[in-house]
Amino acid sequence: MTRHFFRLGMACLCVGLPLAALAKPPLTGEALYQKACAACHGVGPVEAPKFGDHAAWAELIAEGQAVVTAHGWVGVREMPPRGGVPDLSLEAFGRAVAYMARAAGADWQDPELSASLLQAIRAEEKARRQALQAQAHTVADQGRSGAAVYEAICRHCHETGVAGAPAKGDGKAWRPLLREGQATLTAHAWLGVRAMPPRGGHDDLSLEEFSRAVADMAQASGGDWRDPSVDARLMRRIRAEIGKRERQLAK
Repeated sequence: MTRHFFRLGMACLCVGLPLAALAKPPLTGEALYQKACAACHGVGPVEAPKFGDHAAWAELIAEGQAVVTAHGWVGVREMPPRGGVPDLSLEAFGRAVAYMARAAGADWQDPELSASLLQAIRAEEKARRQALQAQAHTVADQGRSGAAVYEAICRHCHETGVAGAPAKGDGKAWRPLLREGQATLTAHAWLGVRAMPPRGGHDDLSLEEFSRAVADMAQASGGDWRDPSVDARLMRRIRAEIGKRERQLAK
């Protein structure tokens, strides 16, 4: 087997063909849409602009390709980072966004076809991350309890199970999440993870209120998590995990 691949590689070099040329071609925007986007942007109960809906996409298209791609990549409103598929590259994600926009009347191109467009997307991504980081330190704690935040914000997904959200009180669904630990789970959810949008889709939510809501759901699901906003050491751990996760997502 080793000799076979050696001969194959040497043959490629002899004809001036790089080994990378043997790799599979990148997935098209349509294939990526089916893989990462159709669950929300296709037919279904999730409140996302539907594929081919010109009216629903008009406002997004007006924002511009760089902004919409970058904000979706980082996570915005009910949109989880990278469409909930962590192994997507920015280029692949951008192809899927461009494909959906074209179906709604835009003339957007695949980002990797334009160096200036890809550069603009990366600049918007950086700006979006910086804005979220700055806002995290300026949004004041309104003092709402975890239960109150759950009722106002989290219940929409965590009671109905939309997009696979673990239901409050479902010990089995929450068991692997509880094993991640309070600081890690709170930090990852705050920034957006799997199908979870950043801050539950509410940029005006303080970290303290968000953390109390996570603890409230965990307590109802078998965890012994405490209110982090009255535990300075736990809040420091959560903030440290947020910083660590931000660095991972920025790569």
